[in-house]
Amino acid sequence: MINLKTTKINFVKIFLILFIITISLNLHSLENKILFKINDNAYTTLDYKKRIAYLDFVGSNQNLTKQIIIEDLISATLFFEYYKRIKNKKNYDLDVNNIYQEILKNNNKNNKVYKNILDKENIFFNIKIDLIRKNILENLLKQEIKKINISDEEINLLYKYKIKYINLKSNEIDEIIKEIKSLNKINFNQILTFLKNKNINFFTKEKQINDLSNLDTKLKKNIKDNNNTIILEKNNEISIIFVEKEFETYDGIIAHLYSVKSKTKLDNKNLLCENLMNKENVQNIENKKYKYKDLNEELKLNLINVNDFVNFSNEEENIYVVLCDIKFDVEILNNIKINKKINYYVKIIESNFIKKYSKIFNLTKVDA
Repeated sequence: MINLKTTKINFVKIFLILFIITISLNLHSLENKILFKINDNAYTTLDYKKRIAYLDFVGSNQNLTKQIIIEDLISATLFFEYYKRIKNKKNYDLDVNNIYQEILKNNNKNNKVYKNILDKENIFFNIKIDLIRKNILENLLKQEIKKINISDEEINLLYKYKIKYINLKSNEIDEIIKEIKSLNKINFNQILTFLKNKNINFFTKEKQINDLSNLDTKLKKNIKDNNNTIILEKNNEISIIFVEKEFETYDGIIAHLYSVKSKTKLDNKNLLCENLMNKENVQNIENKKYKYKDLNEELKLNLINVNDFVNFSNEEENIYVVLCDIKFDVEILNNIKINKKINYYVKIIESNFIKKYSKIFNLTKVDA
């Protein structure tokens, strides 16, 4: 015999369970909105939250708006879609792991408190797509660099170079060069392996280059044309040259400060630099050069022009700090100037890339 009371209770339980599941699904769909699509692959607010968690890990999401983060995610994703269609892909696993370990080490050292639970798989993926974007942009920049109108002197400031040579002699130069060029990828270690397998004698050398003007004309032209693998032949000799370069960075604003101690307050005339320089041997006057970046905030804000001064006073004496000279490292100024040009072109290249591949990869912004 059926127990109607029990059956009624079971129906109520089932109804409640279905109701809760329905509500949960609706809430989840509300929370996880589609932001954009690329080739019909949907990217949602969940991907956005994962990106925020990644940016928190690398420490670069301060003051970023939601719109900026989404646009940046679109950019990185488009570059990743492009990368997936490249035939001879570079494997980034080792680079990604090294970057992750370095950031993690620094975060632990600084006792960083994360706003999100660390998801290693998510962080690895986001490091990878950012690294892929960076490398693609660098390669595209190499193709455009000749349009940037940089002088030889500026190029010397822009890069620091390491050059590796593989030198050999052979009576079969043409055949060796033909085989080398037929390799899938020409890199330093691969050439070494190739030569060893062929029992070809060779020697290597490596040197740091600070000034391109000292190089052979042909080698210098290849470097300026961004040919990072160069094969030079002469008689029965071959030089296979690999050029490694990276951007140079500098610091370089120097402040020449005079420090004057006095029991009484001094007027402006007594603190003029031309007067202080004539009294360098006076006991209460000292002068020293400092890196401007190392000065405290009060000095940075107030010592702008020559003869500007700051008075640090206490009950016993007044200590005046006077700015008497500012020297700028010309290399720094040139480097800033060049970097602005480079950054300008990188932004244009990225913008053009996004514009082109947004159409090719069918980008659709839904709720961005």
